[in-house]
Amino acid sequence: MKKNILLALCCCSLLAFAGCSDDYTDATSKHIYGENENPYLKTNTNAQVTSNVALEVNGKHAYVLNLSDYTDKFEELMGMSADAAVAGLDTKATVFYPINTTRNQWLKTAYTKDGAGWYFNSVGQPCSADDADGKATVTLDKAAKTLNVELTEGGIVAGTVFTLNVGFAVNGPDYDDYVRFTFEVGVTDPTVSVVSVTFSSDNATVTLPVEDYKENIETVFDMSIEEFLAKAADNTDIKFCLADPSTEEWSDMGENYTANAPGYSG
Repeated sequence: MKKNILLALCCCSLLAFAGCSDDYTDATSKHIYGENENPYLKTNTNAQVTSNVALEVNGKHAYVLNLSDYTDKFEELMGMSADAAVAGLDTKATVFYPINTTRNQWLKTAYTKDGAGWYFNSVGQPCSADDADGKATVTLDKAAKTLNVELTEGGIVAGTVFTLNVGFAVNGPDYDDYVRFTFEVGVTDPTVSVVSVTFSSDNATVTLPVEDYKENIETVFDMSIEEFLAKAADNTDIKFCLADPSTEEWSDMGENYTANAPGYSG
């Protein structure tokens, strides 16, 4: 009985090997992506252009990237100029899409912003115009050959940080020949400086040098720190005022000082 079982197993094994294909390209051939599939993003750090985008609540809300500045990269990686890559969108020789870096995929997503780009949420994914988590838009200006990043209302909040990824690729069975643009966006508010102050039994006074906030002052008041200090000393054109953090409104505009003027006690 044991011999018969062993013989049967050997025969099965031979049949299994005989059924294998001799064509090893079957297992290694590249996947052809369908019309509704999101192609894999081939790793290529040389193809990535990263821009640090510093925007402000009470200032700059937009950033413009000139594609012509990277025409050498387009020629190296896509075999065409930046102008040709943009023009190729009309002939479908090229594509322009957002990129999901979590899944490492190109996203074949229809435009949601002015027929030229997308709205993005806080995790850098395309979203609808009315998405409550919407933070910014990225659009392509074909005439100017620029990519335009702009904060939406939900993104104009101090401390907001997010990353956006879009790219151009040669249209084909895959998008392996591409140039990718990464925008590292941070939103600040130069009118606000958060200061942590600690008092002790040995020292009940803490001094904050105004010069430490020179950049904020010169940005907001559009004058030098010396001009600011001179005007502040007069307490006329520039006043030392009191704000209520619970309402985010001014509670006193310098009319009712409660300590040595200009100053408040509390």
